[in-house]
Amino acid sequence: MDPVTPEYARLRDAITERLNAYDLAGVLASRATGTEYDPEMEDFAALITAGAAITPEAVAAVWHKWFGDPSAEPAEPTARMTDLAADLQTIQQHFVQY
Repeated sequence: MDPVTPEYARLRDAITERLNAYDLAGVLASRATGTEYDPEMEDFAALITAGAAITPEAVAAVWHKWFGDPSAEPAEPTARMTDLAADLQTIQQHFVQY
């Protein structure tokens, strides 16, 4: 999908809003930048546009990719990851692909 379409821009904004709201890494209070989670947002946008299931395990895998030990397996999803997955599923259900 072309990242400059209005629909894709709205998708990215919606994902960013949820990532910032959950702030799973706890970095926004100290650094206060709205772009902190851009790499994770791009991963979730790619999953959503591909029609992949946004499960708690998918959230944990993305989180592990950016914040985890590369030599270790992703940890089990936390309750907040489960909640974020539910919010991302809602975004995915309302995303219209053109």
